[in-house]
Amino acid sequence: MKRILTVVAILGLAWGSVQAQDVELREDHPREYVVQEGDTLWDIASRFLTRPWQWPAIWQANPQIDNPHLIYPGDVISLEFVGGQPRLTMNPDDSIRRLSPEIRREDISGPISTIPYDAIEPFLRNPRIVTAEELDGLPYVVANYDQRMTASAGDRTYVRGMEDAQVGQEVILARLTYQFEDRSGGEAQQRLRRNRMGRGDAQVPADVRPASPLWRSTFGQMERFNYPIIGYELWESARARVVHVGDPTTLEIISGRREVSEGDYVLPIDYHVYDANFFPRAMDEMPEDARVLSVSEAYHGVGHYQIVAISMGQADGIQAGHTFSVFRPGETIRDEQRYPLMSRAAWKESDRRFVTLPDEYAGHVMVFRPFEHISYAIVLDGGREIMVEDRLDHPDRTP
Repeated sequence: MKRILTVVAILGLAWGSVQAQDVELREDHPREYVVQEGDTLWDIASRFLTRPWQWPAIWQANPQIDNPHLIYPGDVISLEFVGGQPRLTMNPDDSIRRLSPEIRREDISGPISTIPYDAIEPFLRNPRIVTAEELDGLPYVVANYDQRMTASAGDRTYVRGMEDAQVGQEVILARLTYQFEDRSGGEAQQRLRRNRMGRGDAQVPADVRPASPLWRSTFGQMERFNYPIIGYELWESARARVVHVGDPTTLEIISGRREVSEGDYVLPIDYHVYDANFFPRAMDEMPEDARVLSVSEAYHGVGHYQIVAISMGQADGIQAGHTFSVFRPGETIRDEQRYPLMSRAAWKESDRRFVTLPDEYAGHVMVFRPFEHISYAIVLDGGREIMVEDRLDHPDRTP
């Protein structure tokens, strides 16, 4: 399609709610913009709007364009006012004119995406999130052929819990990679639990975990106190085929991203096809205490186009495209200026000894893969790192 976003097919669904929002243009917005290779729809919207998640409200579908859902490098996006309201439009003649004379439309790369697909593709295909109960019921690798520490494509591995399998059936072998904890509530509500990141002695060695530091290692610790566990992340290691059913069942590894180890789990293949087009929108009602559970490719914080996991999922009404502002909760500190420790003022006005600082805006995130209680989201913009325990709010809330 030669114009307008993967979202001007927005009619209905969330169009009404987006239209209801007040749209604010950037003071330095351009009158027109030529789409460049590598642009995303969010990047382009950021050039025109202070709140780019609202771009569907100002896109003007062009009736003479056959498929008004995509835009390509070389297209010209213009800002106009229709009835006093800002609209982004594309003129097919201008778009063609901006192309180099020796470049034909069919020679140009594909349409641009809402967000960079290569940043989210591993998280669309490889991870699964399961509950503690589901994890307990999964088949697991008890040993590899010849009792090797690891196995790869062409090797055999032995699994318990697959007595009902069929010869020829294909499955996924997955590594336990992350433990999501519920850290909401005060200390009195915290439950102490033993960390369980493997089955018995079948701990996953740190040197064969997925390379991304998202998978924070807690292995090697005999015991540590945790909050309640709300889910486990399993990351695909390999694919295998059943060659003999029994206890144990024998699998032949047919392909793999990494080697298979004792303690890995077995999952059914997920044949769901994911749509790479995402429509940014706000939830109708913001759940309380929504927060960031983990960050990818960093031990501390993440930024532009990196991935986070959030504490909401399909059970909370989350869908792909839901967008949020992220805030770092303000710390509660002692007022040492007027109420120093052991001072008379500190005793007389004990209720004023401490003050909670304002929340600090960190950026926007958009959900691209929701599970039942946990979802993956991509960081779209912001002025600071997004960290674990940052709080989520309506996308219109900014500094």
